[in-house]
Amino acid sequence: MDRWTCQVQHFIKPRKSVRSRYAEDPVPLPRGACMDKEFQPVNLYLTLGKVGIFAFVLMSVYQFIMDYLYPDISLSDSHLHTVIFTTLLATAAAFFVFRKQQTLLAMLVTEANERRVTGEALQKSEAKFRSIVEMANEGILQIDSRYTTTYVNHTMAEMLGYSVEEMLGRPATDFIVTEDLDKHWSRMAEREQGLGGRYECRLRHNDHSVRWVLVSATALSDGDDRFAGSFAMFTDITERKQTEEALQRHTEDLAGLHQQLASANREANLYLDILTHDIRNTENVANLYTDLLIETLDGDSRTYVEKLQRSIRKSIEILGNVSKIRRIHQPSGGHRCVDLDTVILDEIAQFPEGVVRYDTVNRRVLADDLLPEVFANLIGNAVKFGGPDVEIEIRVDDEDEFVQVSVEDTGPGIPDDQKQEVFHRYEKRRRGVGEGLGLFLVQVLIERYGGRIWAEDRVPGHPERGAAFRFTLRQAARDEPGVRTGDNVEGCRLPRNT
Repeated sequence: MDRWTCQVQHFIKPRKSVRSRYAEDPVPLPRGACMDKEFQPVNLYLTLGKVGIFAFVLMSVYQFIMDYLYPDISLSDSHLHTVIFTTLLATAAAFFVFRKQQTLLAMLVTEANERRVTGEALQKSEAKFRSIVEMANEGILQIDSRYTTTYVNHTMAEMLGYSVEEMLGRPATDFIVTEDLDKHWSRMAEREQGLGGRYECRLRHNDHSVRWVLVSATALSDGDDRFAGSFAMFTDITERKQTEEALQRHTEDLAGLHQQLASANREANLYLDILTHDIRNTENVANLYTDLLIETLDGDSRTYVEKLQRSIRKSIEILGNVSKIRRIHQPSGGHRCVDLDTVILDEIAQFPEGVVRYDTVNRRVLADDLLPEVFANLIGNAVKFGGPDVEIEIRVDDEDEFVQVSVEDTGPGIPDDQKQEVFHRYEKRRRGVGEGLGLFLVQVLIERYGGRIWAEDRVPGHPERGAAFRFTLRQAARDEPGVRTGDNVEGCRLPRNT
C-alpha cells in the first residue's frame, strides 16, 4: 500500500481498515513517493453516518502531488480538482482548494454502511430467489419483448428434454406445437396489453413427442410501463391428459355398448313378446284339446294325454315366469302403498276354502303390483307339496319400521342343509320347491321392496313338521293422495318411531 493511502487511512481509522480507489482515471502513486512528506492537520471533523469535512494544510506535499499527477497543468485559485475514493465503511470526495497563502485538501465523507447493508441484503435475496426458482417443481421460462427465451430453470429444460443452454436465446415458438401457434399469438397479444393468463397448451419435446402443460403467465414491463416480455410457470399435466383421453375413449366405448345393449334389449323383448303371447296362446289351445281328449279317452290313452296336459301346463307356467321376470326388470314408477290384507285375502280366494288361515291386521306396506306373486308362489308351493291334508297359516307381526310376514305349512318341511338352496334357480330338491323360478322370483321381489326372506322350521328343530317362510316388508301409513316421499312412494308416508 502506498504512503498516500496510508496517510488517508490513518485519519479514518476509527472504524475498520480502508480500501481506496480513485475515480475517473486513477493514477496510482509510486510506493514511497510520500515518505518524506507530512500532513499538517489544521481542522478534523469526522462523524461517520453524517457528513464530515477534513481540512488539511498541504504545505510542500501539495506541489509534489500536483506535479506528479498533472505536470502540464497550472492550477489557479479558481480551479478545483476532485479525487474520489471509497472505503468499506464510508464514501469520501476529496478536492484541493486554493487560498491566498495556502492550499487546502478538503474531504466530504458520507457513511456507506446503509448502502452496503442494503446491497448485501439485495444480493442475498436475489440468491435466495434464484435458488427457489432453480429448485421449483414447476418449469419456469421468461421471454423478452421479442419473444426470445432469456431464462429457463432446470425443471423446464428437463421437461422438454433440453439443457438450459440449448433453450436460451431461442424463440418461444420453437417449443410450441405447430397447431397451437395461432392460440399462442393471441395470448401474446394479451401479454402486450399487460394481461396475465392461465391455460393449457401443448409443447414439443426434444424427442418430438408432445407434452401437455398447465401455464400460469404474467406480463413484464419496463420502467416506462412498456411491454418487456413474459414470465410463466409450467406444470406438466401430460399423464392427467392421457388419463382424461383414455377416459373419454372409454366413455365413447360405453356409449357404443349402451346402444348395442339397447338394440339387443329391443330384440330380446320381441322374442319375449312372441314367447309370452303367441306361444302361450297356442299352448292354451293345446290345453283345451287335451281336456276334450281326457273326457273321451280312457285307459293308457287317457294316461298319456294327462301327462301331455301336465307338460303343456308346465310350459304355460314357464312362460308366466318369463313374463314376471320381464316385469320385474322393467323400470317402475316407484313403490306405493299396498293394503296387505287385500293382497293376502285375494290370493287365499284362489284356493279351496279352509286351506289357509289368516287374521287381518290392517297394515300397509311399500310394494307394487307384483306383490301378489309372492303369496301366490308361497301358498301354491305349500298346497302343491303339502298333500291333501296340509294346513297353511299366514301371520303378520310388527317389527319396528317393518312388518314380518310368516307363511307356515304342515307339509314335509325342508332339511337344514337346503334352506338356503331353495331360493336358487333350478335347484331340484326332495320337497320340489325351488325346482324352477318360483322361490327365486319371490326373493327378487322381496329384496326389490327393501326386505329379506328366509326359510325356517315351523316347529324349531323339527323340519319334518313343516316349513315356515318368513319375509319382511317396509311398513307405510296412508297419507293425503298424491303425496310422495324421498323413496318415490305414492300416496304413503313412512311411520314415525315412537
